[in-house]
Amino acid sequence: METNYKKLFYMGIAYDACPWDGRKLKKNGLPVKKLSREFPYLLGEGRTAAEKLQVYFALLPEYGGKTLFGRKPKSWKADTAGRLLEEAQLRAERAFDCREHMMEPGLNGGRDQVLPELLAAYLYRQRPFDRICVSLPDEGGERELELAESLLCPYLPRIRQVVFRGKESGLSEGLEEYLYDEFGIVMVRDYGRVKDMPWLDLQEDGPDSFKQNLHDEPHDAERRYGTKGNGHISLATALKFLDTAVKNGYNTDVNSYRKAAVIDRYQNL
Repeated sequence: METNYKKLFYMGIAYDACPWDGRKLKKNGLPVKKLSREFPYLLGEGRTAAEKLQVYFALLPEYGGKTLFGRKPKSWKADTAGRLLEEAQLRAERAFDCREHMMEPGLNGGRDQVLPELLAAYLYRQRPFDRICVSLPDEGGERELELAESLLCPYLPRIRQVVFRGKESGLSEGLEEYLYDEFGIVMVRDYGRVKDMPWLDLQEDGPDSFKQNLHDEPHDAERRYGTKGNGHISLATALKFLDTAVKNGYNTDVNSYRKAAVIDRYQNL
């Protein structure tokens, strides 16, 4: 059966970096790369076969170069950085048909840009599980409830318990009705620590949460959230997951280039 792909273009910052390959980015633009990994996910009613999220990316080096004297890092002009990112986005759309794009919070990205498919891919990584904890915003409407239902639905036929954590609201009541009417699941409430199950946390998560999560280690997540390892699935942790995968791919490219450059210099001695 043919696999369905969702294409995503991600723009971020390569911190503490200058253009690494001698390329004059102002002239040639940011290169658009394809991440070698693909991320399977399940999303929506009737989804039993995983689809895949395919990620393309461009990272802007934090610095445009170094000063002539002192060799200190030199920042980009704001209009130059903006133009490079805009051109890269257009290139990704035309060359690779990337209709969806995201920016890390350092480039003014935020929670509204996070794709449901990204959350679904991060949830997919938590399998297998037959219990799950869910948190919802205190306020919201059909959009937020539909997101929760779409993320949960593929797993609910095999789920034996859904635990709700947070304040009761119209959203929690709507989810409770959906679970019972469609799957016969009685949602239970637990205001304590989340243990031995994934936690789908759809409460507010902004850029500050993303930046805090950048430096989280697994034991930090367990201490802060009461859950094991990466079991906390939120907008911020899903974005960190994507950002880490992209920057690992970028570093692989950088290291490959540097290795090739060293070999080339050695052969020309």
